[in-house]
Amino acid sequence: MGNDARGKTTVLDDSSVEPTTVTLLPGAEIHRVWELDSVSVPVSSPSAGDPTTTFFPEHGGVRFGFLTVPPGITYIPDPDADLEAAAAEMEQKLPGAAATFSFPDQPGAHVTQTVDYIVVLSGEALMRVDDTEVRLVQGDCLIQNGTPHAWFNDGSEPLVMAFALCGAATA
Repeated sequence: MGNDARGKTTVLDDSSVEPTTVTLLPGAEIHRVWELDSVSVPVSSPSAGDPTTTFFPEHGGVRFGFLTVPPGITYIPDPDADLEAAAAEMEQKLPGAAATFSFPDQPGAHVTQTVDYIVVLSGEALMRVDDTEVRLVQGDCLIQNGTPHAWFNDGSEPLVMAFALCGAATA
């Protein structure tokens, strides 16, 4: 919802957001619902909510969407996969995301300059941070603040989470 040029409330109901999938995150689906590079974008701006330049927001930017993680995800690529092509695909579909995965000894671990608000909508989540595991179930929420982490699903049904990522200032 927002306001048009005359100040009238407008409602956009676009339930057809297609998921983004990439080879390096096998089975995962990312629904990029709403993205702003600055919260100072006028509410009535026709470009507000359009996919932006980078997947993770920079300081002052916001991303909102849904992440679906399949049971048994390992983040270990198929040995026959063309990793160069998979990395290029990820850069094209989720610009800048591949660079956040820089922990070769911790599959799936990534770190971003964001404060992440996570709500588990269905399924069970297992978030690994260094040597710590945090288990979340439907209805649980978590605020993650710029630490290396990875999402796993050791349950039997897909894990679906809503997320809001807020770009934070660098230290």
